[in-house]
Amino acid sequence: MKTLKVGLCGAGNVGGAVLRTLIQSSQLLEVQGGVHFDIVQVGARRGKEVVPYEGINITTNLEDVATNPDVDVLVEVIGGVNFAYELVTTALKEGKHVVTANKALIASHGNELFTLAKENNVEIGFEASVAGGTPVIKALREGLVATKVKWFAGILNGTSNFILTEMESNQSTFESALEKAQELGLAESDPSLDINGTDAAQKASILAALAFHVPFDFSLVSFEGIEEIELEDLGYAKELGYSIKHIAHGELENNVVCVSAYPTLVDNETLLSQVGKEMNALEIFSEGIGSTVYYGPGAGPEPTASAVIADLVDIAKGGWDLDINSDDQNKLEVSDRKRAARYYRLQVNDEPGVIAKISSLFGDQNISIEALIQHEAKSKENLESISVVIISGEISNNEAVKLKNALEDLPEVFSGVKKFRIHAGEK
Repeated sequence: MKTLKVGLCGAGNVGGAVLRTLIQSSQLLEVQGGVHFDIVQVGARRGKEVVPYEGINITTNLEDVATNPDVDVLVEVIGGVNFAYELVTTALKEGKHVVTANKALIASHGNELFTLAKENNVEIGFEASVAGGTPVIKALREGLVATKVKWFAGILNGTSNFILTEMESNQSTFESALEKAQELGLAESDPSLDINGTDAAQKASILAALAFHVPFDFSLVSFEGIEEIELEDLGYAKELGYSIKHIAHGELENNVVCVSAYPTLVDNETLLSQVGKEMNALEIFSEGIGSTVYYGPGAGPEPTASAVIADLVDIAKGGWDLDINSDDQNKLEVSDRKRAARYYRLQVNDEPGVIAKISSLFGDQNISIEALIQHEAKSKENLESISVVIISGEISNNEAVKLKNALEDLPEVFSGVKKFRIHAGEK
């Protein structure tokens, strides 16, 4: 039976779950994985007080683990980028394999790290960096290796999905939904990276590198968060047959790859619209086989630990091909050219001729109107204004922004026009 000597850096929620699983499920891992894991050393800044197991070599100097000659593979679960980068590069140069759950590290330094790993003939496992315990990276690395991926679309951030589910299902405000997520441990005390779209965008960058064989380049991912979504938008979306989800999207067309993560209207007949609470899901559309969908828990110590240990088993069995960015034909660009239908919500003066003027503006920019909803004012305080919702035909990001600016420039339209994408689905 293969033995893998493990050095673990990080003993927090995820690191603790990894350690607990390796110790408590050792017999199961030997039977099902065919690997015996020897925990050589644990790096924990707080020392023995956070590692409740006897007989384990514990150090408060995490660099000791990266340079320990007895360690075969370094597991990095400390989070952050700078120090994690130092640990991982040190381990790779020392000829050690690396397993990480750190999506920010891979999205920011993936190209350099994979080059370094290849130079030292070692592997990097990063299944846990995207969608937690849902094996979407394994699907792209192995299950879909014989197909050409055309696009992917997914819900990759459990915190934002929980907030939107609470708002839609319980008519909660954004603030109260976020507070509940924090109470349940689904959101950090500082949830900015989740709600502003950064987390999902980093994960989308990683998926794009695997799906389309382009470099890891988070700077070319366009994204927005969910802060601007209001209950009124969720209500109009439902009336039109949609749900609003935060969708990470990547697409290959004519050898150009565009990657993004935006609040998006999703048809209620699709599987992605049914993904609620903190769950994640990814739809991958490939030539020849069409759509495959992957669903499961996207975060939490146990699902993440499961993904980390799956990578450890794979490394023990020989790992993967390191040349994941080998197609020089495909080029990664900012997704300004991505075409999609758009949702616009405007607050306008309740007076004759306003709708005609707005329609003319769409016509002047050669953009079709696919649907229009106009409701009467809901309160006595707003008798002079009404909400208007318009669904446009397919337009690029640049055209969508230009149209939004033009609408806000109309004297009959109040500032702050809402604009969201609509996911077209299979094509």
